[in-house]
Parts: sequence; structure tokens; C-alpha cells
Amino acid sequence: MLAKAFVIAMAADIARSDYAKPTLIRSRSREWLIACRWGPEGEYLSIATAGPITEPLALAAPQAIAPIHSLVGVLVSESETQSTSTFLLVRQLPAAIELAGTFFPADGYVLLQDHGDVHLVCKTRYSHSCGWLDGKEIRKDIPDPAPYSAEAMSWHIEATRRDWIGEFIPGSRPPERFAIRATG
Repeated sequence: MLAKAFVIAMAADIARSDYAKPTLIRSRSREWLIACRWGPEGEYLSIATAGPITEPLALAAPQAIAPIHSLVGVLVSESETQSTSTFLLVRQLPAAIELAGTFFPADGYVLLQDHGDVHLVCKTRYSHSCGWLDGKEIRKDIPDPAPYSAEAMSWHIEATRRDWIGEFIPGSRPPERFAIRATG
């Protein structure tokens, strides 16, 4: 069963495609993500980009990754028998939520699965304008973007959890290689 609260690093394959025709893939990349689930019932999920993956077989995330752009989802359904949770992505940040990184307004969904390890599938599209407020980058949703806008596209994301020193899952032990051992 998926934990109702966690902070984990994930290795992601991201395909970027056309906003109006999401099946038209324009580029691909491998990036680190930080996934965070929280709320009294585990009803929120943020997925933050955290930089490119530079190692071909990255088994552990670098210590220093940090959120850059954050998608936010709200829980829409869960299945204990299938160990899955589905979240709808939001275009406006729910009130009283503060994020690390820049909020990234988007439409779409995230499917989290735990079949021995956490796996994420996200299908999303977004269109926004970029600006600055009080020295911080902000992005605002544009509901009907102009054709071929540089700030409008779709993403197809598949990601799998990786060991990370910053991981937090209540009730679980840290990965063996990160475990702290007392010496006498």
C-alpha cells in the first residue's frame, strides 16, 4: 500500500510533445524528480523537477538535488487492492499551500503505483506565462494558448524511486547504504 506521506527522489524519462497534439513527441530527457505526498489524508502530491540525470545507470539520486518547478495534484481515487493512487493536476495552487521551487500550473493526472517500489506515470499539458514577483519566478495559467506557443506543451513522464539521502517515508528504514550505524 502506498504511504500517505513521503518525500522521495525519482529517476524520470520525460517526453515533451505538442500541446494540441500530445502524441507528437518533440524531445526527450532524463531528469531527477522529487515527489512529495502530504495532507491529513495524503490528498496532495507535488512533483518537482530537480535537474538532469548525468549518469546513464543512476541507482541513487545526488545528495544536493532540490526542487526547481513543481506540479501539484489533488487525490481523486485510491485502490488498496491495486496499491495505486491517482491525482489530478491543478492550474491554480490551492490556498495556504507553500511549495519549494516554482509552481508549475498544469492539466493532467498522476498515477502512483507501489508494487515493491514506487513508480509514477504522469500525463500533463500546460500553457503559462512567466514573470517575476518580489524577486521570485512565477508562472500563471493561460487557459487558451496561441498555436505553437513556446510556453505551451505536453509532457509524458515515467519515473521510478531511487535511493536518496533526503528521502522520508514514515515508519521505514533508510536505504542500507545510507543507514547510520552506531559504533562502540
